[in-house]
Amino acid sequence: MVDKTKLPDIKFYFEKKKKFLHLVQLTTATTTTTTTNMLLLFYVLTFSIQATVSFGKRPNIIIILTDDLDVELGGLNPLKKTKVNIGDEGIYCTNAFVTTPICCPSRSSILTGLYLHSHGVVNNSLEGGCSGLKWQKKFETNTFGSILQSHNYKTFYAGKYLNRYGYKSSGGVGHVPKGWDWWIGLVGNSAYYNYTLSVNGSKVRRGTQESDYLTDVIKEYSLKFLNEHQTFNNEFLMFINPPSPHEPFTPAKRHLGKYDKIKAPRTPNFNKLTDKNGKHWLLRLPPNELPSNVIERIDTIYRNRWETLLSVDELVETIIMKLKKLNILNETYIIFTSDNGFHMGQFELPWDKRQPYETDIRVPLMIRGPGIRSRKRKKFKDVVLNIDLAPTILEMSGIREKYKMDGKSILNDIIESNNNNNNNDMKSRNFLVEYEGEHDVGRGKKNPCYEDNNNNLKLCYPETCCKCFDSKNNTYLCLRRISGRENIIFCLFDDDESFIEFYDINRDPYQQINLSPQINIKFWTSVLDCCRHYMKFNINVVDYCFHRFKIPEII
Repeated sequence: MVDKTKLPDIKFYFEKKKKFLHLVQLTTATTTTTTTNMLLLFYVLTFSIQATVSFGKRPNIIIILTDDLDVELGGLNPLKKTKVNIGDEGIYCTNAFVTTPICCPSRSSILTGLYLHSHGVVNNSLEGGCSGLKWQKKFETNTFGSILQSHNYKTFYAGKYLNRYGYKSSGGVGHVPKGWDWWIGLVGNSAYYNYTLSVNGSKVRRGTQESDYLTDVIKEYSLKFLNEHQTFNNEFLMFINPPSPHEPFTPAKRHLGKYDKIKAPRTPNFNKLTDKNGKHWLLRLPPNELPSNVIERIDTIYRNRWETLLSVDELVETIIMKLKKLNILNETYIIFTSDNGFHMGQFELPWDKRQPYETDIRVPLMIRGPGIRSRKRKKFKDVVLNIDLAPTILEMSGIREKYKMDGKSILNDIIESNNNNNNNDMKSRNFLVEYEGEHDVGRGKKNPCYEDNNNNLKLCYPETCCKCFDSKNNTYLCLRRISGRENIIFCLFDDDESFIEFYDINRDPYQQINLSPQINIKFWTSVLDCCRHYMKFNINVVDYCFHRFKIPEII
């Protein structure tokens, strides 16, 4: 019986065959059919075939997922080698977003191609579903890793997984998620030194030596996997998850002080609420301006974040060099992105994510590989969501079976854009941004800053002058609509105020003026109610609900 999983993408190869036959016709029409010319044509065709993925062999796929890497505040600046080796050789996706701006839900969405409301991981807590029993039984078995492994890909995972992974309450280090032949999973949240790994289910403890730096350890495991790839007799998938630039923001010792002169960008909304009544109540909590000591801390964190990224830049360069040495670089897709963005001082908030603003939901995304190699620093303008990565990876591998996913593959659009000399015209896209705030109810923890815990405030520290990062009522559902003409976001916060925020980002890129008093509230709440009602059905809920109601003049 023929193993269908080993067959190539027939459409892909027939298109190449058609181009080759066209080349033959052009050549024979303009040259004499001498032996020399026919030999020359033979070598041209042979070289062209060898330069693409070999017939019968699927591409390898590598995903590099950073942790809390922003794009709005210059987060890519330290990653010079990464940009040269991935973005400049492929394509930059300039409108990449996450549908939930926090680690565990976003990573769950990346793995499954599902929105938060579909996979049920609503925040970073075990109570919020992070690496919980429901996730492990229902969704962890249907990640793109599990699917590719079932189609005979050799699979590798290294680094951070989900924030609650490896704890006793989540199955301990012995729990190895389905789909990964090589498993080097970090226990808990991001760390750089003094951490525990699950290495194929066995506990490995690392300390404080320079050789224990997690990004470097991930690099060594990655090289070991690549060195053994020729013994696999099949293609591979690598999912590489360094901790950078997540807190505790610890650079490798060799990189300390590399950026000691820089400061966090003073954007127009830095330490400022222009429209003080236009932001939901969590942002209106005191202090109303961050004091100088908190600003100094923001600058220190900004520098440290950049310095942690230098080890990621080295990791990327090392992997690229190894792929070149193994002569498999041109048959390998490489995706570089982040699980969410990050804010640093915007709207009088100290540093974190979790908010539905551009700093938190926009992420970097670069892709290179067969069909999209370029040296033109090509930009892809269409919206790409974190839920699009899983279906895109499936299409890259040639898998044709349909799986229930909320996202869609963007591979063909990227290849078409890459082959077009002009930058692509932006296609319109409607999508959701959703989050359920964390809180301390039932944990027996007293808020260190506030006596009154009725609002279930979360992550409030004296070092930030008790400006809180989260709360139970920091729960929202947003509608985002982007096209060549529009770039708008409507957010409804699930609190006593039922607070609404609306921004026209083309006119107000820093989201300083809440336009909710000027819009057709009935239309937007109707679309939102429609989305909530139809979320349980397997449909493209956002587009369906937008088209169900007549879109008014927005502003």
